[in-house]
Amino acid sequence: MNRRIICLLLSCALLLTVMPTAAAAGSDWEISDAGVEFIKQFEGFSKKPYLDNGTWRVGYGTACTSNDYVNGISEEEATELFREELLKVGQKVSAYLDQYEIEADQCQFDALVSFTYNLGTGWMDPGYKFSSYLIDGLENYDDLTILDAYVVWCHVGKNIDSGLARRRLAEAMLLIYGDYEGDSSPEYTYAALNANGGTADSDIQCYAVGDRLDRLPIAKKEDYVLAGWYDANGRAVREEDIIEGPMVLTAKWFLDVDLPFADVPEGAWYYRYVGELYAEGVVDGMSPTTFEPQGGVTYGQALKLILLATGLEPSDAEVEGHWAKRYEDLALDEKIISEGEIVDLNAEISRREIACLAARAMGLKDSSGKSPFEDTDDADVMALYNAGIVEGTTEKNGKTYYYPDSGITRAEISTIIWRILSHTADSSHPGQIQYGSHLINILTGVAPYKRDDSNYYDKNGFRYYMGQETWVGIDVSVYQGDIDWNKVKRAGVDYAMIRVGGRGYGSDGKMYDDVNFEKNIEGALEAGLDVGVYYFSQAITVREAQEEADYVLDKIREYDVTYPVVFDWERIGGSEARTYGLETDLLCRIAGAFCQRVEAAGYTPMIYFNSYCGYIKYDLSKIDDYDFWFARYNDTPGFYYDFDMWQYSDSGVVNGISGKVDLNISFKNYAEN
Repeated sequence: MNRRIICLLLSCALLLTVMPTAAAAGSDWEISDAGVEFIKQFEGFSKKPYLDNGTWRVGYGTACTSNDYVNGISEEEATELFREELLKVGQKVSAYLDQYEIEADQCQFDALVSFTYNLGTGWMDPGYKFSSYLIDGLENYDDLTILDAYVVWCHVGKNIDSGLARRRLAEAMLLIYGDYEGDSSPEYTYAALNANGGTADSDIQCYAVGDRLDRLPIAKKEDYVLAGWYDANGRAVREEDIIEGPMVLTAKWFLDVDLPFADVPEGAWYYRYVGELYAEGVVDGMSPTTFEPQGGVTYGQALKLILLATGLEPSDAEVEGHWAKRYEDLALDEKIISEGEIVDLNAEISRREIACLAARAMGLKDSSGKSPFEDTDDADVMALYNAGIVEGTTEKNGKTYYYPDSGITRAEISTIIWRILSHTADSSHPGQIQYGSHLINILTGVAPYKRDDSNYYDKNGFRYYMGQETWVGIDVSVYQGDIDWNKVKRAGVDYAMIRVGGRGYGSDGKMYDDVNFEKNIEGALEAGLDVGVYYFSQAITVREAQEEADYVLDKIREYDVTYPVVFDWERIGGSEARTYGLETDLLCRIAGAFCQRVEAAGYTPMIYFNSYCGYIKYDLSKIDDYDFWFARYNDTPGFYYDFDMWQYSDSGVVNGISGKVDLNISFKNYAEN
């Protein structure tokens, strides 16, 4: 039956309580009783006032003051307040319908009021598909075309929110079929699409329940070929597969470039995994032309690969000893390993130990089911098997073995790392951020990152952002040695962040000078660069932070510092560090104390952090008054929240500097602020 006829029949059935029978211009409509009840089901009821992003609300989300309804509000009072709010929203919808001479049924008007109450009026821009369809006439489009344009308005930040997706589907059924109760229209669902570093026309697509998955878009990624869309269990979906409910699908890629390794032949079972990880910079060869796929893997190598694959990044602070100690310290902090568990970072790791590290780093706990392996039922191995990370080897006798006590080859660990990355990409946790084994609630009031990652580009060794003016920066300390600042300026650098000094991470926490500070800041200023400064902090009290700020302010008093003065507190792993176990609330107060001193002196304060500190150590909502300098060495930032400066490399090459230097991009010209 035509959906317009269905909507008309339902309109007639509800004649006495909710609607007139004919379509009319927007100015002739008000929200109906059925429409109010429809919207109430999504809003929830609060008897007492509550604070929501700085606004006090009560009842069904109606704005109030903190002194209103101190004894609570009745549902009748709340409904009346809610109706008054919806009448205001209805006026905006009516004005929109009148402006574009759109005729609407009551069911459509009520759906649009619900849509606008939840989202605001931004959707009314004719540049958006759904608005253009309304203006053109919904009767000119099929249901799925309308649904795809409508349900896409279901994001929190960049992430699809399953609750909003359900609301959009219910509103769409009211809009198209006049179905207030959700029981007299066809059943629709959706697939959430993760392009996994590529692009697709949309990240959500609607289907009738029971439909085949034959409308999936073709995802694209430069230098890659689409391997297909994969479900949350790591299984490739096919056009003939049936969708019965919401699905999360992730694009997987075949590398379409030549590998430099003569010992990784095309057609080898591990070629795809090594190729994609090499292209992403996750693994490298043992030489420019060899990968040594059958070579062994050490504890240190395994720790680095697993931690990075699960999104856990170590501090870039200087740590004495083995190159992998920073990863061991991070694993200790994350309780992935215990003190003394790893005796030798250079020793080869066994397949059981790999399973232990990977399962703990990923937070996998499901070890249920009968083991498919003849030689182990280890809980960590089973957790990885249940997650699709390991498979084992099926021998000629038809039995499958894991060989837990054997070493693991570079080819095998490449497969495991590839699957860990894919598993992380498949994860969907609306309203939360997945960071390693952590699930972190999204902070309200902290601005999310909204830049288009495809707009970043590199030129002459530096990173820029297309469509927005940015500024090229470096940060330096005594480790860069003597610098020819005139050459640095001619190379294209706009500003330099210069270390003033730091505090030791031992128990005494002694403060120290950067012996090249004066030479660096004077050289940079004489060459015509703008300068900012940073202090490597290991403060554990507010008083120490204030002491550090006073020290910095005294040092820069005679210099023209126009870029930020930065609080650079970094986590030094291991229990020997004085900052070990510092509570988040105290750390935020420490950072705030430093920044308050800096701001009072007339400079711009800024706080530096990497992903670990940004997600785990800090509560960014408590320090959001200050600018952020984010550190992650990658092609794109991969951080949920916004920042003002990005340290994107620790291995930059700049004329005038011997050796490597950190590279930065600033989205503000602080010298003009």
